[in-house]
Amino acid sequence: MAAPASDKNEGSKPESSGGIKSMLPLILNIVLLPVIAFAMTQYVLLPRLNQSAVAPGAAQGDHGDEASQDDASHGASASHDTGHSAPAKSDSHGSDSKGHGSSSDATHMLDAVTVNVAGTMGSRLLMAKIGIRGTNPKLEDLVKNRGHDLRDAASALLHTKTLVDIERQGARTTIKAELKSAFQRVLPPNSFSDVVIPDLAVQ
Repeated sequence: MAAPASDKNEGSKPESSGGIKSMLPLILNIVLLPVIAFAMTQYVLLPRLNQSAVAPGAAQGDHGDEASQDDASHGASASHDTGHSAPAKSDSHGSDSKGHGSSSDATHMLDAVTVNVAGTMGSRLLMAKIGIRGTNPKLEDLVKNRGHDLRDAASALLHTKTLVDIERQGARTTIKAELKSAFQRVLPPNSFSDVVIPDLAVQ
């Protein structure tokens, strides 16, 4: 009876040892896989992610620095240019304003002139508003002081105009030229530059 018992014990030992050995790879996998995953994440993946995150930020910072330097250089150049060009601009504006003031024409109106149209036996009237234009600063005083003489010269000229003369094409230009010539005999030489007729009507 003792011999069979020993045989049973000897047969059970190899089975138990073989079962542990067969489970050993599984146990190692369960234990080592988390360790390997942690090591890969900690020492491989995270450094690469940090490098990839830092690189664009550094590049953007470089570009930002370059942009700020460019803006600063542009701002400096702009301020430098405006600093040098501002006096020139103000000078040109001043010269323009002075030139405009010196070359601007002033028009001084005479009292309206009314005459009979020639050849109508006094049945038609010619009414005209006449102005004298020029840059002479004394022109206003001249027109006021010689206003009666100027109106008399204008009346004498307009009194010679017939309906045909007034209705002829270009009649206004002709009358203006004739009035200018008549006024030049009344006023000093070069005291005015032109004659204007805002209104010219026959009634």
